[in-house]
Amino acid sequence: MLTLAAYSLDLPAYACAQLRLIGPASRLAGRVELRLGAVSDGRDYAIDASAMDGADAVVFQRYFPMEPTWPLVERALESGRPVIFDLDDNFLAVPEDHPMRDRLAPVAPYARELLARADLVTVSSPELARAFRGLARTVAVLPNFLDERLWTFPRTPRGPAAHYQDGLAGPGRASARGPGGPHLTPENPATGGDAPVRVVFAGTPSHAADLALMAPALARVKERFGEGVELVFLGCPAPEGLDARSLPFGEDYAGYARTLAGLAPDIGLAPLAGNAFNRCKSAVKWLEYSALGAAGVYADLPPYAPVRHGLTGLKAAGDADAWERAVSLLVQDADLRRALGDRARAEVLARWGLTRGAEGYYKVWRRAVDER
Repeated sequence: MLTLAAYSLDLPAYACAQLRLIGPASRLAGRVELRLGAVSDGRDYAIDASAMDGADAVVFQRYFPMEPTWPLVERALESGRPVIFDLDDNFLAVPEDHPMRDRLAPVAPYARELLARADLVTVSSPELARAFRGLARTVAVLPNFLDERLWTFPRTPRGPAAHYQDGLAGPGRASARGPGGPHLTPENPATGGDAPVRVVFAGTPSHAADLALMAPALARVKERFGEGVELVFLGCPAPEGLDARSLPFGEDYAGYARTLAGLAPDIGLAPLAGNAFNRCKSAVKWLEYSALGAAGVYADLPPYAPVRHGLTGLKAAGDADAWERAVSLLVQDADLRRALGDRARAEVLARWGLTRGAEGYYKVWRRAVDER
């Protein structure tokens, strides 16, 4: 049995804790014991230093290292046990306009110190590994995988009934008709069914700057296709002035998966501004949209290197014209949407499921212990 003491300020229900600690450990039950050393009531944290007693290794995740927690980190570093630092973002390259910059800035010097002193740094993408090589002793890429228990849903074609049962229609819903141009109607074959083509962005409120790049494109798509297109923003408010529906951010990852599946997106969007911080992100949006069979349009940046353009998704450069062309193409071509969604879903379920991916986590964790 491999025993890991894990310290994270992400609550157990959060996406990062689920994707990179709790999910893999639960798939390795009987081989890995995960002790969570930070417990929160939703506002304050109780840090249990004894969780590392007798553990084979200590894992610190994301922005745990900071001034108040550093004595515990130092204790682990001096304990003789292997110390693993797990990150899925480049906290040393947070953009000036990032909404969490003020919160993350105090973490940077402690993160840099732990990068240098940890026995192993695990990251979610090759680009993030490249950013940290030279700062860390050893860096291993542990990609994000989807837990099939959260993301395997039966596929049901959307129609008028599904459209109204998911809570997006009803009193107070904004009109879907654009101000002009040729309008597709729900009966038009170009929509791929009786309901409008549902275009969904799913992400945290920190993506406002990324969405701003794409907003003009979506405005023109909406103007062109009118009620034939429905825009939904889950977790991040729609850009101002855009005729779209916004749904609140939910911190529970399992709940987020159910909500996104309930939306039954036809098209998923994943824009990213081309900065050093975003270049280090992972392809998790491609995994999530694809698991639901949605055709996606993704930023043409390193995080979406696994996307095969024209086969398992479309890639768009940073300009609004490229996004407008890609989204419009998918809106009009139902056969292409289905083909992209079907191929992406098959690939993700075959190659990017946690049942298969958890073994890689075990090998890396085990090797860190054995080499120490």
